[in-house]
Amino acid sequence: MTLLKQGTGSSLTGMVGPIVIAEWMGQTYMRSAPKRKVKNSWSPQQLLHRKRFKLVNTFCKQFRVFLIPQIWNDTAERMSGYALFLKTNMPAFAADGSLMDPKLIRLSTGKLPLVEELKADRSVPGSNTINVSWSKTSVLGGIRSKDELMVISAGNGKYSEITGTGIIRYALNGSFELPQPPASATHIYLFFGSKDRRDYSESVCIELGTNDTN
Repeated sequence: MTLLKQGTGSSLTGMVGPIVIAEWMGQTYMRSAPKRKVKNSWSPQQLLHRKRFKLVNTFCKQFRVFLIPQIWNDTAERMSGYALFLKTNMPAFAADGSLMDPKLIRLSTGKLPLVEELKADRSVPGSNTINVSWSKTSVLGGIRSKDELMVISAGNGKYSEITGTGIIRYALNGSFELPQPPASATHIYLFFGSKDRRDYSESVCIELGTNDTN
């Protein structure tokens, strides 16, 4: 980058051929214009990276309205809630953009503690009633005992909205109905939300037992 000398009060900015002239910190500089790659010049690795990012971005877009504004926007500090959600979940996707394991997805984040020995499964095969339980040693007192267990159900790449189960942290166990859609859930994401819905815990993914009654 080259510094240009000029008279007081003068202004010189713009692009001349392959040269960009710009002002920065009260000085005028000249540098070469960046060269844009054409699609045919991208390496196989670059093309794969672009494909992966596009697919992960598509995955994240479905949460822009009902989940990211509610949980992730308040948690993000140096980036948007959307960017934080995308960055957090990027490791769950393989190099080709396919989801490696639903259990690697994090749908919630926050400062609230989760619970120990959290278990969940269908009450009976084919039922949409889910029984949950967790360890008594992980229960906190005070206002934290009133935190409510929240659930998002997932199946075939579709996700339900955030749903309160009505089960509080202090209860240690309970039952709830799977939120729909999706009609055939294969996994659920469980996490706790404060009574005023201002704070949340990280989510944990649990694979459900078969939905086949046969």
